[in-house]
Amino acid sequence: MLISVQELTRFFDVHPNGVLHVGAHNAEEAIDYSDHKWGSIIWVEMLPEKYEALRDRFANDVCNLVLHAACWDIDGVRLPIFRASNGQSSSLLSPERHLIDYPSISFVEGAEITTSRLDSILPAGWRFDFINFDVQGAELRALRGLGERLANVRWAYLEVNALRMYRDCPLIDELDVFMKSMGFARIATRMAGSLGWGDALYVNARKMPKPALWWLMAKAAAWKVYNAL
Repeated sequence: MLISVQELTRFFDVHPNGVLHVGAHNAEEAIDYSDHKWGSIIWVEMLPEKYEALRDRFANDVCNLVLHAACWDIDGVRLPIFRASNGQSSSLLSPERHLIDYPSISFVEGAEITTSRLDSILPAGWRFDFINFDVQGAELRALRGLGERLANVRWAYLEVNALRMYRDCPLIDELDVFMKSMGFARIATRMAGSLGWGDALYVNARKMPKPALWWLMAKAAAWKVYNAL
């Protein structure tokens, strides 16, 4: 995460009661989530071997649920996985600018996987109001697949793209349009230098009184200045 859990808590008053983390990888954020008491976590991972490792890791932990899914906005579509040699950049979308900016990372079009909407696979009894989506260009598809459950989210932490790192991936302005239509405002963004991608924090304005939202915007502006020093 380019904006750490510590920063999200300190600067932006992020105190969730449950997390949905899509694109789990190795669950690197698990300790920080736990230390900051962010509630129970649902981890969703596409790659079978990483899913199995996380399933074994959290087998006896009732606060962590691990699901295996390729998140999309349509159930039952067969798509190839473009597997990255670094293990982190694998995607349902074929690489584009990624090949230029990261020439040391290669991709292989692997076996197909069946897609799932998040609202089709998430257990009804699990609650979350913070989402963290890191699915290598498929964030908008995954968000749409969350359906009506997105309305209950207070904070959305998303990987964003200023360049098309993957073919047909939405750019940050396109994500902004969708998120605004769902009541969310982007209040913080940190890009990975000049590499064309970064992370952004959106807040659900419908879940927040206007004075609290204005105060948060002011804090976000101060955070931006602080980081520019």
